[in-house]
Amino acid sequence: MNTSNEVLLTAGRDPGDRTPAPGSLRLVQALVNTLSAEHERDLLATTADATAWLSAALLLPSAKPRLTAAERSSLVALREAIRAVLLANTARREDPEAASRLTLALASCRLGVQVDPAGGVGLVSADHDRLARVTGTLAVAMTEASTAGTWARLKCCQGHLCGWAFYDRSAAGRSVWCSMQLCGARAKMRAYRSRR
Repeated sequence: MNTSNEVLLTAGRDPGDRTPAPGSLRLVQALVNTLSAEHERDLLATTADATAWLSAALLLPSAKPRLTAAERSSLVALREAIRAVLLANTARREDPEAASRLTLALASCRLGVQVDPAGGVGLVSADHDRLARVTGTLAVAMTEASTAGTWARLKCCQGHLCGWAFYDRSAAGRSVWCSMQLCGARAKMRAYRSRR
């Protein structure tokens, strides 16, 4: 699996020049950011694109054979289910429907317990199906982040046509925009115009 030190492909540059999410949570962030609605760029748009992204993220051993249309659809559904939960993180509210969607999107993976030689115990994806293995890897990353207390700080920008995933490192953990200078300023301008 990719580490936080490796460069993961995204559909654009982080608008706020924020430091990426820590550890394996960076992989989840990168998956969500394979779509830039504002720039109409989707790194999972075709089966070839999705295969190439998974290979570059070291989630597939090789680019051949290409993902099937059904596998690509499942991967996109997983990405959007994660985005829905991250939007709930941003709003600091529970969203049972988003949680249910993500639970369903993760249902195909099987996880196992692995003990390393030093005695550490962790979850690993224990599936031979390649997409289920990818899903399992992402599920492990989310589980680790939840345990570490970092999951709630991975959020999606509430800006109009944005949805960019960012890691909130602010002291209060209340950021809602990928960038205050871009999406935050646009939102404030729209609010100002609507009041006039």
